[in-house]
Amino acid sequence: MRKTIIFLAILCIPAYIFAQTLEINGTVSDESTGEALIGVNIFNQSTETGSITDLDGNYTIQASPGDLLRFSYIGYYTEEVTVGTSTNINVVLREDIHTLDEIVVIGYGRIKKSDLTGAVSSVRGEDLTKITSVSPEQALQGKVAGLQVSSSSGDPGASPTVRIRGVGTFGNPNPIFVVDGVILDNISFLNSSDISSIEVLKDASSTAMYGSRGANGVIIVTTKSGSNQDKVQVNLNANYELQTIEKYIDMLDAREFAQILNRIQPGSFNNLDLLENYDWQRMVYRNFAPMQSYQLSGSGGGERSSFYASAGYFNQEGVVPGSAYERLTLKINNDYKFTDHIRIGHNLTISNYKKNNAPNIVASTLRAWPTDPGYEDDGTFYGNRGNGNPLASLEYSDNTFSGIRGVGNFYGEVNFLKDFTFRSSFGFDIEESEGVGFTPIFFVTPQQNNDETSLYKNNNSRRDWLWENTLNYHRESGVHSLDLLAGYTAQERNSEGLSVSGKNLLREDIHFLSNDMTDIIIGNSGNIWSMVSYLFRANYVYDSKYMFTTTFRADGSSAFASGNRWGYFPSVAAGWRISEEDFFTPGTVSNLKLRGSYGVVGNDKVNTTNRYTLIMSGRGAVFGTDEVFYPGSTYGTSGNPLIRWEEAVQGNFGAEVGMWNNKLVLEADVYHKITKDILIGLQTPGHIGNGTFATVTYNAANVMNRGIELAITWKESRGDFFYEFNATGSTVHNEALALSEDAEADHFLIMGSLGNGQNVKRVTPGYSIGYFYGYNVLGVFQNQEELDAYPHLSLTQVGDFKYEDINDDGSITTDDMTYIGTPVPAFVYGFAGTMRYGGLSVAIDFQGELGKDIYDGKDAVRAGQYNYQQRVANAWNDEGSTNTEPRATSSTLNYNPSTWFVFDGSYLRLRNISVGYDLPSRWMNSINISRATIFLKGTNVLTLTKYPGYTADIGGSVQMNGIDTGVYPVTSVYGGGVNVTF
Repeated sequence: MRKTIIFLAILCIPAYIFAQTLEINGTVSDESTGEALIGVNIFNQSTETGSITDLDGNYTIQASPGDLLRFSYIGYYTEEVTVGTSTNINVVLREDIHTLDEIVVIGYGRIKKSDLTGAVSSVRGEDLTKITSVSPEQALQGKVAGLQVSSSSGDPGASPTVRIRGVGTFGNPNPIFVVDGVILDNISFLNSSDISSIEVLKDASSTAMYGSRGANGVIIVTTKSGSNQDKVQVNLNANYELQTIEKYIDMLDAREFAQILNRIQPGSFNNLDLLENYDWQRMVYRNFAPMQSYQLSGSGGGERSSFYASAGYFNQEGVVPGSAYERLTLKINNDYKFTDHIRIGHNLTISNYKKNNAPNIVASTLRAWPTDPGYEDDGTFYGNRGNGNPLASLEYSDNTFSGIRGVGNFYGEVNFLKDFTFRSSFGFDIEESEGVGFTPIFFVTPQQNNDETSLYKNNNSRRDWLWENTLNYHRESGVHSLDLLAGYTAQERNSEGLSVSGKNLLREDIHFLSNDMTDIIIGNSGNIWSMVSYLFRANYVYDSKYMFTTTFRADGSSAFASGNRWGYFPSVAAGWRISEEDFFTPGTVSNLKLRGSYGVVGNDKVNTTNRYTLIMSGRGAVFGTDEVFYPGSTYGTSGNPLIRWEEAVQGNFGAEVGMWNNKLVLEADVYHKITKDILIGLQTPGHIGNGTFATVTYNAANVMNRGIELAITWKESRGDFFYEFNATGSTVHNEALALSEDAEADHFLIMGSLGNGQNVKRVTPGYSIGYFYGYNVLGVFQNQEELDAYPHLSLTQVGDFKYEDINDDGSITTDDMTYIGTPVPAFVYGFAGTMRYGGLSVAIDFQGELGKDIYDGKDAVRAGQYNYQQRVANAWNDEGSTNTEPRATSSTLNYNPSTWFVFDGSYLRLRNISVGYDLPSRWMNSINISRATIFLKGTNVLTLTKYPGYTADIGGSVQMNGIDTGVYPVTSVYGGGVNVTF
């Protein structure tokens, strides 16, 4: 018996050892200096208790064998130690230079934030994954001063509109994207979870390294890489969310509509009490549409190599039935170090995607009569009055777009003579895509039918390559630091497309083409473009106080004729770190730097055929007594071989201030940019002989953008509690300075077509690009006496709009149309907060715009009797009934472009809110999981705005920016997910 007791006691000893609570003590010191660190946070992840080091770097904490202690300190890498049997644990922390002196990615290199002379903003990769989106740009809303991102469509797969420091061209104002050194037009193929950081380059000093492509700004994307820590880390990220329309548009219900229609067409509805109301928005749109994303990634490496690999899947179904987007992304980044002097690697991404396009039924859904059902009693589609049956349009549409895209580069680096590095990189962007559209035979009404099957198919192929070679010299000697970069690059783009359409298919199969189809039309397109460049940059820093940068790039492009083929783009910049001066006494202000830059950059986003005179085909004619048709061609659009680069001249002055040991960091920039020689198509007199389309491209305009940018960050840790707040704000004043009349052209440009013959935007010197143009509404004519006493259009009646006689000539004509608003916001802002306590974290983001207008084009286009927005319920009905809403009509002079269609587009949006919880490590360690986080989040939770449409966040091209022609409803998204690290 005694032996048994002794044996059981021995078995209990290990359990007692591992169950007992120990008092752990030790010191925490700096790896490089050996000095004790004061205020280091020590957190027991198993018991969720904490401690802090004293003035001598000593600490004490209660822990049990097997517990995991986390040592964290601002400016240092976090260390984790598992408690054993020893009660004394000394820890050495290593400086994190990315925190103390952040490394910023710039064109063809990296630089310490403290040495930076240009205007560059950085966004961490972890901040991009808060919002589940098809495109990483959407997650940038409100996070960068001077950057405007407009997510104006909820259509699955839709890319946002991105603008940096306003719009300086009438063509393509998009920035360029540089992903791991490869220059691209978009990053729709990227998974946000694969991104390590994004840098937004805004001024001429930072963008001049991209020369002819820097005028619209540059966004540099750095994807994740592996580590050299001889261990593999695996991460699983899963999200599932549901989308619902954020806001429905208030339309007239059945009774209200019948009352209005009876005013227009008396007797249309005789018994209003028998009407049944049909809410077409809720009949058409889904209540909840799923959106999901999953990613599995692994990273690691050894002494001589590192790797990062991932597979991501994204799927989004739209709130409009039949719309969807699906994407599979594979990524692998490898880096190999053969010797201490030779390094090679690659960054590769392959994306396979498919987009289902629903027909544009947004406008027809709003126009549908609320008195009409969707279906007959037998289940067939009801022949709706007004604009047809949107449900039938969805049923009889089959339109898809799919493709595969590969983007990446292979690089090699050689270090020699101690201070020299030669790098050669070959990048590529290859894409194959196919579009298919099929319409079957159907009949709903005589106005909504198709009596022949029809098919459209197109195939597009694109091959881009970029070869870059740079030689870098970096030398630090005492108080001097010199970095020189010289390079040569070559790039070529090839694209071609083939399309075919036909009718009367032998069978209703989109893959079944035959020669028996009728009305066959075959089209093709092709383009080739190339560029070579020489670049140079010098960075010099003296004693960490004075910084000087000069940059120069020369680009030669095939887009222009030989005499104008080369463009030259220089810039200079300087900085002064006042806080490093001997006379500066550190106190509340811990860091102070001033910087300024000036330079010239270009814009090459032009149609490469504009310099050629084109021949128009398909211009056949009938000749002879036998009336034989002969195919032919004729003179088309005149080219202009004298066109040259658009150039943006920009000055920037900035200040960086750190306070309270850089807990508070403030950055402010003031910029002034003038874009000159903007390429536009101008109408010219007929005697020039310009064929059918009387426009010729000229370098004919100048545009100015100026503004102020401000970014504020507060970051602090208090024991186990960490919080960070960020705020950004930027103003922009956009103005067209001149439209050249050298080509005998008009002094204004017309744009903003609504598709009904109305153009509601103009460009005129002295105003913003694409301002809204129309009549200023003074009120509504209340009686005949008032109508007779004031100028009006000839068909105006009592109850119609009273338009202002701008030129005071006693009549209302098109000369009285004037500036009535602008789509350019005066102020773009955002603010966000992140808080963490123990394993709990909360993040919230707000974003908004002020001082802009929206033109409600969907309500302005009325070719028949449609339903109305709710405000028409208050339409003028008798003298004194209203002075803001005209009499109800189906289509009259009241639908001329005017201030009645212009709304305040300012808004404040709760862009994102997320709550996460790290499951206790003592639970996770037992199943070999390093970290597991569960989270809930909401996107587009709430928007405050006066605009009655689906969204006030409306972007688009320069021509259509700010016009709502029936945007796909923007959605609120709610869901959650899990992030697990093994």
